[in-house]
Amino acid sequence: MIKFSPWLPDIASFNSAASMDVLNVVPSQTGFRPFPAFSGVTGAITARAQGAISVRGLQGTIYTFCGDATKLYKLDSDGLAWTDVSRLAGGAYSTAADSWWDFFIFGDVVIAQNGNDAPQIYQLDVSTNFAALGGTPPTASFGGVVRDFAILAKRNTAFNRLTWSAFADAEDWVASATTLSDAQDFYEGGQIMGFVGGEYGLVFLEKSIFRMAFEGPPTVFRFDKISNQLGCRAERSVAAYENLAFFLSDDGPYMIRGGSEIIAIGTEKVDKWIEDNLDASYLYRISSAIDPIRMCYIMGFASESATMGSPDTLLLYHWPTGQWSKVAVEHEIIYSGLTQSGYTIDGLDALSATIDGLPFPVDSRFYAGDGILLLAWFNTDHEQGFFTGTNLPATIETGDAQLIPGRKALLRALRPMVEGSNVTPSVAIKYRDRLQDNHTTGSPVATNANGICTFRHKARYHRAICTIPAAAAWTFATGVDDLRFSAMGKR
Repeated sequence: MIKFSPWLPDIASFNSAASMDVLNVVPSQTGFRPFPAFSGVTGAITARAQGAISVRGLQGTIYTFCGDATKLYKLDSDGLAWTDVSRLAGGAYSTAADSWWDFFIFGDVVIAQNGNDAPQIYQLDVSTNFAALGGTPPTASFGGVVRDFAILAKRNTAFNRLTWSAFADAEDWVASATTLSDAQDFYEGGQIMGFVGGEYGLVFLEKSIFRMAFEGPPTVFRFDKISNQLGCRAERSVAAYENLAFFLSDDGPYMIRGGSEIIAIGTEKVDKWIEDNLDASYLYRISSAIDPIRMCYIMGFASESATMGSPDTLLLYHWPTGQWSKVAVEHEIIYSGLTQSGYTIDGLDALSATIDGLPFPVDSRFYAGDGILLLAWFNTDHEQGFFTGTNLPATIETGDAQLIPGRKALLRALRPMVEGSNVTPSVAIKYRDRLQDNHTTGSPVATNANGICTFRHKARYHRAICTIPAAAAWTFATGVDDLRFSAMGKR
């Protein structure tokens, strides 16, 4: 058996312990699992999505907000349509094409900032529109919460400055030893590129990273540098889950564990592949999110073959195994979203007139109830939805294997090991006699009634390309087994 090993595009291809290419799959301990398709659920907003968040209010109600260049929106309670909840005074917003709306929740209010307009506030269960945040808050690009303080970072007048509010008061930003509000400038490391809050904060700069820890008066917060040269390359590559934080640096992706341990997660795996495939002209279109169901950090970006910088690739890091995969899907942004409401059988009429027309399979988590955390996105029609549809078409390509050491072999058959209730995989063989030669690729062969694919390919090196059709019902792909081959000459 040749296993479907981890995807390692950065290493030598003569290695049967590595997969050379994968598409539309999720890594697992024993091979790969399927990745589901997306269907738009909501109506469209009026322009390209530039940020979104889902939160639960103190009364238990789920809210989802998003923003484009000029407006802020709230998803209706049925989870199907957007309502414009932009400010009533001050005119349209001015979010730059290379900027984002950044949202965070502080108690029962959602605060939004875009680096250009005054920070906006929406009080859950009370407000009907966003309005300017009270006090004298700075205009900033990033926000979050550390302990009982609201944080605004990368001020529009000082890209290296972070400001925190008064204790437990997001509308008091006057520096005071009594209220504990103050600011911190970072004099090395460049501009702030991202922020993660929680029990402690992580401040990502271009060439350094700081941990922000509360220690009380008179300093209020202590800032410890945990990285002296390593920093964040792309602002929206930062995503966090529990005690893990992820980001893209100049030399590849990294993970921070526990606020101090920095781990290179792409070395000899995908660092070079990212550099070769990422269109660096559109770093500002990168978005990232955590998929808690599949335990993956996911970064969406525009590849070199993307159209006008429109993101077309998702890169998945499965942190339990340390393995990677990728998905090809055009999108505007991805984020961690919450389902807005549950559906009964009768309520499904709101989504489709027929069962066949439903956007997701009937056993999808989308219908289970409100507050289900799922990977969400906006498609290029500005519609929001979730990745819980039928399985995308999948491809897994092994590395080169020499079936008989020192000799050529005639490969006659193999069995793709794909588990599922309704799936017919196909296999094509790539083969060559020298590692310096280009591969010759045979035609795909579907499995027969016995689950076997038959060929006649004579060469020194062989690799298998297993393809699984769209909407097939499968659970695991683990490798190719029952290889049948005959020894040939040495030359």
